[in-house]
Amino acid sequence: MGVKALQQRYNGVAILLHWALALLLLFQLGLGWALEDLPHATLFIAFQFHKSIGILILVLSLARLLVRLVVPRPAPVEGAPAVKLLVSAVHLGLYAVMILGPITGWIIVSTARVKLPTLLFGTIPLPHLPLGAAWNEPAETIHGLIGWLLAGLVVLHVAGALRHHLLRDDVIGRMMPAALSRRPALSVAVVVALAACVAAFLTGSWRYQGHAELPKPSQPLPTPGSTPDVPAAPTPTPEASASPEPTPSPSASPTEAAAAVPVRSWKVAAGGTLGFRTVYSGETINGRFTRWTADIQFSPDDLAHSKIAVDVDLASVSSGDSERDDTLKGDDFFGIAAHPKARFTATRIRKQGAGYVADGTLALAGATKPMPVAFTLKIDGDHAQASGTASVKRLAFGVGKGQWSDASTIPDAVAVTFRFAADAK
Repeated sequence: MGVKALQQRYNGVAILLHWALALLLLFQLGLGWALEDLPHATLFIAFQFHKSIGILILVLSLARLLVRLVVPRPAPVEGAPAVKLLVSAVHLGLYAVMILGPITGWIIVSTARVKLPTLLFGTIPLPHLPLGAAWNEPAETIHGLIGWLLAGLVVLHVAGALRHHLLRDDVIGRMMPAALSRRPALSVAVVVALAACVAAFLTGSWRYQGHAELPKPSQPLPTPGSTPDVPAAPTPTPEASASPEPTPSPSASPTEAAAAVPVRSWKVAAGGTLGFRTVYSGETINGRFTRWTADIQFSPDDLAHSKIAVDVDLASVSSGDSERDDTLKGDDFFGIAAHPKARFTATRIRKQGAGYVADGTLALAGATKPMPVAFTLKIDGDHAQASGTASVKRLAFGVGKGQWSDASTIPDAVAVTFRFAADAK
């Protein structure tokens, strides 16, 4: 039995939009399910890209719908009424999720408690919809359900195309480019490959989500150059404020104990904290940076040659609210796309009371300003404990632009605290 020839094919624009949307939807579905478990360093960029792809899908879906309504289509394939009803329902459902998915995502962004600006593909600003906060929760619920509905509709759509092929109807060829439509076997191979990708994608996503729900250790092992995800730096204890003078070894002679200690390199141990505290509209916010490194050359007996350099990965900011963290990473605050790190350097360290002051400079968000850091230190042989504080004038660095520049909403001075242990190299 030969293949039934269906002379009429879909318009070239319709074919292009169909396959572009198919690839974008599969990519968007996978990215959406993985977003919450991505590393903090890439989460902000991933969310921005997810929103950009969503709006692109919305525009292409509206264009596809317009082509469907204006350009003549191939005649419907004959079949049982129940099957034709199911086909119509699947097509209608696909258009619904392709349009409602991006719109509900847009509503979520527009009605979030923290308004995070959206730049489509880092270039085109997307305005917020003029909707109230009451729209947020329903939009989030619908947006989450749409992901699962889309997965089911894609499976039904691909299964329907393969069914037509088994019935010897060249329906697949009508939505293929001309070069493929003349080769039914190759067209089927494309659809089968796509079906395999869908199956593998869904299986991998479900397994990934299952693994993501496993309980995480309360104290994960730190990676090189990072510190564990711990609470904001606590207030220094009396022990940390003790005399900074080195404690001589019991076996050391009086002459050795009195000898000046040369400048040594110190390696910061895992478990240190670098935190900050501010206020937003009367609410106290305690935050921290979970990834930072320090290059410390120090001796209490040779302050003239002591120096400190600290690099902070601004993408590791954590304040207990993911939307607020995304806002802090955006151009209105840290602008991590252009300035991913902050750096404090000090080559002048002086004694002050029971502690020290490091007179240095802070490079943050494209600006460099002088900043003193006060700290206390306790050295016991090759081990040291340090803690300290500093005050950062955020507006001097351009941190908090536009609506965030009002010091009555967010104070200009942000308190920074740190506490860590270090060992001599």
